[in-house]
Amino acid sequence: MAEKETRHQAYLTVYFCGSENCPPRHAYGPAVRPHYLLHVILKGRGIYQYKGQTYALSAGDAFLIPPAEVTYYQADEREPWSYAWVGFDGKAVPEILARTVFSDTFVFRNEAPESVTLLTDQMKKLCETFFQSPEDQLSAAGNLLLLFSFTKKKAPETSQEPTQIYLQKAKEYLENNYAYPIRISDVARYTGIDRTYLYRIFMEKEKLSPKQYLLRHRLRMAVEMLCTTSYSITEIALSCGFHDASSFSGCFRKEFHVSPRDFRQNARMDTNGLVSSIFLQT
Repeated sequence: MAEKETRHQAYLTVYFCGSENCPPRHAYGPAVRPHYLLHVILKGRGIYQYKGQTYALSAGDAFLIPPAEVTYYQADEREPWSYAWVGFDGKAVPEILARTVFSDTFVFRNEAPESVTLLTDQMKKLCETFFQSPEDQLSAAGNLLLLFSFTKKKAPETSQEPTQIYLQKAKEYLENNYAYPIRISDVARYTGIDRTYLYRIFMEKEKLSPKQYLLRHRLRMAVEMLCTTSYSITEIALSCGFHDASSFSGCFRKEFHVSPRDFRQNARMDTNGLVSSIFLQT
């Protein structure tokens, strides 16, 4: 019992894999499983029944059996399906499934013909890797996550204007990569537009160029580190994407009219936190 609880507490554990070429009308259930079980249909047809619903599925589709739920599935009489399955569990499973179509329904219908082979090939690879090294949970979990990537939710439709979407995506890239050398062409490529259009959007919406926005964000992160950590000026400079302490100090002084060292000293003396709050909002 203790071993079973430990495995369920793991981030993601693959228990077993398998495959079967089913004869006509071959069925399983109604029955329950103690863990999650995902079936990917390799060819043929069949039905899956769950909570009073019957789903007709074919090659490239998949169905998920949740733990402790009654399910039933049966191969077609004329074109019986062949499928592969993987059993798994773990504390991360609900979060993983929330990012896939399985958060809304327990079936995945593959509507893109070109992705059918990608899904079925990935399922075969998962099983093959697991059979070769069943103790290699890192590979098994990685292959399972890749399999789930084919069933991720579609991006929700939005009423936002395109320029606002581009701006948000660009800001997301800058704010997640500010510690590294960033070229504006990299931001434009990530956003899916050319750098001239990117520049125009930033100037219109933020009244700053992308480079200026990046510098402001780096300085904002540096201010936070000066207020909340004991890292050296050099360590903070390099952590926030500056080439060295000298260039960092120059940019900091130009923006705030005080050196990073003097700012840190003033912030520590400011018992009401006014200095740090003013700078963080700049």
